[in-house]
Amino acid sequence: MSIEKITAFPEITFAVVEGENLVSVTQGYYDIDKVTKHIQTCIGMVRKYEKMGYYNLAQPEFISEVITTFTNLEVSKKDVIRANNFMEITGYECNRVWQLPDQMKVQASQMLHGFYITYDTENWEDFSIEPIEDEASS
Repeated sequence: MSIEKITAFPEITFAVVEGENLVSVTQGYYDIDKVTKHIQTCIGMVRKYEKMGYYNLAQPEFISEVITTFTNLEVSKKDVIRANNFMEITGYECNRVWQLPDQMKVQASQMLHGFYITYDTENWEDFSIEPIEDEASS
């Protein structure tokens, strides 16, 4: 049994650009209860696929299967900016944050909120989530 701690940032679903500035972003999951339920659902999906024999070459891992494959969470702010999911962006002709000018991508990164997820590498269902309080250090 090993306890590990990672960061997770919900993906952006909506952004507003005014002039040369990104003025707001909305992330898909914004509170601990919603993130907890979302992760529990995704753990359930991975366990279901595991029982069906989907992972016959290697055992699934919490970060690669649960977080990066099934959730709408990313392990870094940079990964949130690079996400290729459709996003509603008003005030600029694009639909992905990575298509915005560099200055706006930096602004988006500074607006992101995230969470620490502490989990057991053997018993994923035993995890906890806490908000990242000091965004400047993440």
